Order: sequence, then C-alpha cells, then structure tokens
Amino acid sequence: MTAVSAHDVFCLYSTPRGHVAALRGLTLDVAAGERVVVHGPNGSGKTTLLRVLTGERAPSAGAVRVCGVDLGGADARARARLRGRRLGLVDQHHGSTLRAELTVRDNVALQLRITGVRPTAARRRAGELLDRLGLGALADRHPTGLSGGESQRVAVCAAIAHGPELILADEPTGELDRASAEAVYDLLAACATDTGAALVVVSHDADAARVADRVVRIRDGRLSEEWAPDGAESLVVDDRGWVRLPEPLRHHTGVTTRVRAAAGAGGIVLTGASPAAVPAARAALSGQSSVRGPADPAGSGPGLAALASDGLAARMSRVVVRLVGREVLSGHDLDVPLGELTVVRGRSGSGKSTLLRVLAGLVRPDAGDVTVAGVDLRGLDRAGLAALRRAHLAFVGQSAALVETLSVAENLTFAAQVRAARADGADDRLAELGLAALRDRPVGVLSGGERQRAAVARAFCARPAIAVLDEPTSRQDEANAERVVSALRAAAAAGTAVVVATHDPLLVDAADRTLTLT
Repeated sequence: MTAVSAHDVFCLYSTPRGHVAALRGLTLDVAAGERVVVHGPNGSGKTTLLRVLTGERAPSAGAVRVCGVDLGGADARARARLRGRRLGLVDQHHGSTLRAELTVRDNVALQLRITGVRPTAARRRAGELLDRLGLGALADRHPTGLSGGESQRVAVCAAIAHGPELILADEPTGELDRASAEAVYDLLAACATDTGAALVVVSHDADAARVADRVVRIRDGRLSEEWAPDGAESLVVDDRGWVRLPEPLRHHTGVTTRVRAAAGAGGIVLTGASPAAVPAARAALSGQSSVRGPADPAGSGPGLAALASDGLAARMSRVVVRLVGREVLSGHDLDVPLGELTVVRGRSGSGKSTLLRVLAGLVRPDAGDVTVAGVDLRGLDRAGLAALRRAHLAFVGQSAALVETLSVAENLTFAAQVRAARADGADDRLAELGLAALRDRPVGVLSGGERQRAAVARAFCARPAIAVLDEPTSRQDEANAERVVSALRAAAAAGTAVVVATHDPLLVDAADRTLTLT
C-alpha cells in the first residue's frame, strides 16, 4: 500500500503581481510504513508539499492520493475526516495548534477525544507521551506558560497521540536543543513503528536522517535528489526527463547555464558549455559563505554615541521572572556591549526567550534592574517602553510579525517610517540576506525561512542601536543560516549591540560573548 502518491504536482499562489509557482511538477511516492526526510533550501516548496498532502491546499495541476483518498475528488468533509482521523500533522507554527484554554495534558488528549476515545484513557495516553519527552511536569500547565521549545514538543505529542496512519512533520525540531531534538525524532520514529505509520519529516537538520529510510531533496518545486542515510546521493529524473544538478556540483564543474549531453558508457555525460564562468561563480559562492562579513562604515545606529559612556547598550542585574507560578529566570545578570554579538544559549525551557523579552521591555521582571540605552525600565510605562523601542531597539521574535498585505520591500520601508528613519539601505539588507529577487513579493506567499530573513532585514533597515533576535536561524537551510550570521556579524561590527537566543552552533561560534542558561 502507498501512503502518499503525488504525481506531476503543480501549485501556484496568486499575488497582485502575478502567480508564484511553489511546486513545479513534483512527483513523490511514500510507501506505507516508510520514513522519508525531505530537505531543500528555503522557498523550494517543502511546506507547500505538506499543505497539499493534508488537503489544506488544492494543487493547481497533478494527482494526489493520501492514505488511499484521492484529494482531487474529495470534498471538504472527506478532507477534514482524513486530517482528523488518519493524519498527524506537526505544524511549523506549533503555537497556533495548541488551545490556550486547555491544559497541556488536555491539548495532547484532544485528538484522541475527537476520535472517540474515553476521557480517562485519552488523558492516560497523553500523560505517557508527555513523559517520553520529559514534559510530565508540565501536564497541568497551559500553553501560555510554556517556552517555545516546550510548546513545540507538546505539539508533537498532540499530533501523534491518536496513532495516525501518516505523520507529517514540518521542522519539528527547529527551536530545540540537540538532546530535545533527538528525543523528538525518536518519539516520531517509535510512533511510526508502533502503528505502522508512514513518516514524512521536512527539515533543514541533517540529523533528521537518523530516523529515515530515505532522504530526498526538493529544489525549485521538484524532487532533485534522493539517497539512503548510509548511501550515496543520486539525481532524480522525472517522468518528463527533468533533472536538477546540485549547486556545488554545477559550480565546481563549470556547468552554469548550458550543458552538452552525450551518451557515455552505460550513462549520460554532461559537459559544461560555459567554463569561463567558473572563477566568478566560485568567488560569488565563497563571498556568500563568509560568516564574518565586512563592516559597513556608515552603519552607526541612531543614538549610539549617547547610550552609555561605559560602552554598554543594556545591562540586566539580578533579574527574576516568575510565570504561572514558576520561576523562569532566577537572579540573572547580562551586560550587552555596543558593537558585539552576544549569544544566549541553553536547553529548551531555560528562559532564553523570557530574558530577551525582559531586555526589550516586553516582560516586566519580578525583581532586579534592567537598563536599556541608559534608561531604567522600571520608570517607564507601556507608552514609554514603546517609545524606547522605537528609538533604539529592534526585536525579532520566533514568529516573524510581518504585514501580510505588503511586499517584502514595503515591510522594510514601513518599519523605517515608524521609526522616522531613512530606508535607503533596504535593498542592501535584502541582498545581504539573499532576498533581492523577492523584494516585490507579498510576504504572505513566502516560505517560513524567507519570512524569517525578511524579519531580520526589517530589524536592521533602520540601523537600530540594539537588536534582539530569538532563534533567527531556526528555519534556515545551511547557506541562508550563514547569510543571517554574516548579517548579524556585520551589524555588530558597525556598532550595533546584537543579542541572540539560539541553539545553532554556527551562531554560537560567531559570538563575541556567550551567556549559558541552565
């Protein structure tokens, strides 16, 4: 039996400026009980593929069958029944899948209750899953009191509690530390084994292959490569003869825009027709990969010179925060120097996001002192805190809060106007983060990784004195994660105080100073 059969699938998104093709003839089959990990760069169509497989998004062309259901001929009720009883979906935006009015245990038990399981049995099964991810102590709390990593793991439990036939997971470990990520992969694999379910995991994390029977890569809306975790990669040729060459292979061999194909001994030989382009292409590729990019000499943020004579943009002393009856931060200190990249690291639930929100004036501490731009935050009301952020500080949370009706470039211009700053460097920020080709595209059709980079670009377009970012590389492929790190390093070198919470070793390695929460 085949769990997924998607053949020659196209998916177009309509925008005011025309159509955007997210899938361009993709073909993918997944056998019952098979575990497949899907890799691919940001914007390649991975999340759109999952939306098509759940019946949430109808393909523009092609045939799709999931668990024996022909989605092309299924009505809304049949698609809803498929999602509710036979699929388990771990959404990229995990926070939106948890109901705030229910406890953690009841959130996990909800899908079981929908399928007809009695309350006591459903809650018992929920407790068992929570225990397997080390979340048993959170069972009686509500989602609003969880960290991002904790809510992500709860969402995984909720998605698989009812024993689905097919588990679809979109970046299930993007905001987790390595130990928590491994526990999530093991739980997904164990659930698939227990029920005989097929598993499709979309991830940038190379370690996701540890639970895979097969790994595939999507590029430009088509399947391009596949391999077994312990085997060599092979290119995929679709029904119409399309084959996609990997970027490193193209640049290394000189195959850039045209190739000559000839029959060889037992194969096809491709010869690059434009070898002269290799040096320039290699130089461009190495320039994109630099972690410590050149400083922008004109990059002094607003009010940098007036912030503090000791070179500190912000300082936190003996900060304590209690949320929902528990102490999230306990007596923490942090100095944030101008012109440095400061990284806050620690296990999921250690208080990283809370610390950043205290620094940005979005959470009031229960005790301790917080000074930002030379101002004691205790003396500011809500309007005063907003004015301080507008003048000196940019904040990028785990969810990119962009204006959906505006294009990427318009979001940057709007942010600069709110700060009464010039946005003449917006195109430079977009180019720095690999978004130049998307500048006029509405943010509503961007991938999760593209949205995240657009939020980073928006944060820096007005050259803030202090930039606070929560997990800014969690949805990025390797090349774009390097772009983000390079942009943060360049901003710090230009004088901005950059503070980042992260699990990403790439960011930790690039930091000037590190604070580890336990």
